[in-house]
Amino acid sequence: MKNVILFFVCICLLTTCNQHPKEVADKNVLTKKIDNFLGESVTLLNIPGLSIAVTRNDSIIYQSAFGYRNLDTKEPMKVTYDFHWASVSKTFVATAMIQLVEQGKINLDEKLIHYLPYFKQKKGDYQDITIRQMLNHTSGIGDVDDYEWDKPQNDDAAPERFVKSLENDEMLFSAGKDWSYSNNAFEILGVVITKVSGVPFETYVKENILHPLEMEHTSFFYSEIPDSLRVKGHIWKGKPIVSDVYPYNRIHAPSSTLNSSVLEMTHYGIANLNRGKYKGKQILAESSYNLLWTNSVHVADTTQPKVGVSWFLENYNGLQTVSHSGGDTGFNSFFLLVPEKNISVAVVSNFEQSRTDEFAYAVLDCVLGKDPKVITRPIGYAFAEVLIKEGIEKAKQFYYQTKADSSQRKHFNWNDDEGAMIYPGRLLLNQGMHNEALDVFKFVIELNPSMGRAYGFLGVTYAKLGNKELAVQNLRHAIKVLPRSGFYYYFKEELRKVDNK
Repeated sequence: MKNVILFFVCICLLTTCNQHPKEVADKNVLTKKIDNFLGESVTLLNIPGLSIAVTRNDSIIYQSAFGYRNLDTKEPMKVTYDFHWASVSKTFVATAMIQLVEQGKINLDEKLIHYLPYFKQKKGDYQDITIRQMLNHTSGIGDVDDYEWDKPQNDDAAPERFVKSLENDEMLFSAGKDWSYSNNAFEILGVVITKVSGVPFETYVKENILHPLEMEHTSFFYSEIPDSLRVKGHIWKGKPIVSDVYPYNRIHAPSSTLNSSVLEMTHYGIANLNRGKYKGKQILAESSYNLLWTNSVHVADTTQPKVGVSWFLENYNGLQTVSHSGGDTGFNSFFLLVPEKNISVAVVSNFEQSRTDEFAYAVLDCVLGKDPKVITRPIGYAFAEVLIKEGIEKAKQFYYQTKADSSQRKHFNWNDDEGAMIYPGRLLLNQGMHNEALDVFKFVIELNPSMGRAYGFLGVTYAKLGNKELAVQNLRHAIKVLPRSGFYYYFKEELRKVDNK
């Protein structure tokens, strides 16, 4: 009998040895390919730090960290460090809500005021807003004006106090009639979770999602993150610098304050790809994913995003993807699921300028055996940096000379989209560099006179500078030419503030 057992043990060992070298070689080739791509990209794009992890089936097939935890100290980044994941937080709100649906405590098509009778808005049909509309951004509830990261409210009463303060807001449109991204809607949903579960939102998520998934160093409470795991955020002010503030404010916990590492986010990725199951524990019923990952946005404008329950539903080279991005002061993140390939990609950076979505898709290409698309730096940042140092005329000269030189042009993203040209101006505007922002937006309009968003942000900048006439003129033009989207409603609200109408 012992000889028979020994024979089978030997066969198993030989089989393992025969398979192991190829598996190791394949993994080494993939690791080297991704390492080279990410290492070069992080250096070329001048990104302070980035961390990434990839899963396939139930295993982590790639993990690495690049750059620094803090540019001032030059401490190397590690995959175990916790970052602020910003709006990726919303997917945990979605998970919690569906758990409560399964328990019969929440009905997605029930009115919000059924759960929070005190909720109201100064103008609009707020009584008709449903939970589902809040989860897919069709509620008509406006967005956050100021996150107040520099003066957080962290007491237990803060979340509900914030929700009650929204009674002075006006709805952007009638409930369910259009689409506009709303962080405020998720802050309200956090209070709903607290009301129906009987425990604070953060505690509910910890007990019902984080603990079952063994995400022990993940929390919506920043105070629970050990100093040894904390990462410094970096803002762009002509160059990357360490941010003075960390984006934490309890009133914005549901929309924004998830703190986690890419390693622990792999648990979340594996659980979702296994339709709620992780190491024998089930956080959601399998059937609930038909709800989570089915488009629920049905508005007249068919160009609006497809959203299930919080998750964004897209197509990438013929593959259906489920994802959510995140961006706040000093941080940027992207969490990607590819269900038919059973792959997850978690990318997070301690730099608000990082294009983590592009990194995620480039790494996905590597995993699928394709060459990754080169990530180039938006030309707007380089333009703005010259503007800050040498003035607008030198910046224009730099722009046109670089575009004409093929050897230089290839290093930049020249799309006239928000990320390439307008977003640097927005950062300058947010940092109080109003005259520099004004020059950026004027130049964008010079390049593309039909870009409505540029007129809108030019109007916002004039308002900051106290020029009401030009503020109103440009905001009105933006509203006239823009489709009804998030920017349209944002500029409409800014015009209302300036014009007092």
